[in-house]
Amino acid sequence: MAVTKRKIKNVIKMGDLLCASFNLEEAYGVIGQEMPRLFPAGACYRFDHARNLLDAAVSWGDGPLETVFARDDCFAVRRSRPHLVVGTDEGIPCPHISRRMQDRASICVPMNVHGVFMGLMHILFPYPLSASNRLEKEKLGADEQLALIATRQISLALRNIQLREELSNLSTIDALTGLINRGHLEEKLNRELKKAQREEKPLSIVFIDIDHLGQFNRMHGLEAGERVIQDLGHFLGEQIRETEIACRWGADEFALILPGSTLAATQRRAENLRELLKDHAAYDDHKQMRRVTLSIGVASLPDHGETAGDLLQSARSAVKRAKSEGRDRVRIAD
Repeated sequence: MAVTKRKIKNVIKMGDLLCASFNLEEAYGVIGQEMPRLFPAGACYRFDHARNLLDAAVSWGDGPLETVFARDDCFAVRRSRPHLVVGTDEGIPCPHISRRMQDRASICVPMNVHGVFMGLMHILFPYPLSASNRLEKEKLGADEQLALIATRQISLALRNIQLREELSNLSTIDALTGLINRGHLEEKLNRELKKAQREEKPLSIVFIDIDHLGQFNRMHGLEAGERVIQDLGHFLGEQIRETEIACRWGADEFALILPGSTLAATQRRAENLRELLKDHAAYDDHKQMRRVTLSIGVASLPDHGETAGDLLQSARSAVKRAKSEGRDRVRIAD
């Protein structure tokens, strides 16, 4: 029994929608919407490299399926090829398949693209199966073929989106700290400014400069100086909230955008960051930070300007004043 034209059209439609997706989350939304048109139940798992686990990005149908499991719990992943299970007659159910679903025909298909392991597609077929009936065998053959075609389409689309995001990050992310770079900050700041003005909400900027980094480099070497920059970048990235933005502005300069934060609240926050850094430096892993201090400037909308350029200039001027007054302090823009 061949795959029906209607289902092939559904696969093509899903492929078109995946190609139009801007990011992986949007693509997984398409998978969750379109795969039920092909199969009644299943899940698409993404591979979490950090934890070496498969995590369900999207599932549909009458599961329940395991949401997270070790990659070794799937025979398809272990063998790097599709693993078909037909009730008790063919194939051994993977450990990640729940016991009550083991009388269903199913297939696990690894999502590999050019040697890169993306994840796993697990599909449950719409019938209990003993594989003794000729018609059932034909249905199984058609469904298996459709599962392989759909999974290949999905794998290629997800890999293309992933590569596109990686290329985008190369142009917007600072390689040393993992924070966004200066060019991308200006774009984000303009967008946040428009939103704050439209909603009549405050917005503040914190500008940070590492004191005497040039002198530090001469005494301890450029590699030690890079470790200071990297450590400070990671520290700032951990301190900001989900709606806030941290940026490496220049060699020894950083900027934070704090939507919704008033001038007074931002000044307190900046003082707190300066003190927290000293606690951070107390750990042996960050001992190089004991040798540096920070000069910090704060500016807010609308007190110190209404454009990105004005606010950044005001905050940087406040940093210069902090340095002229002895460094290791926070100052508000004039």
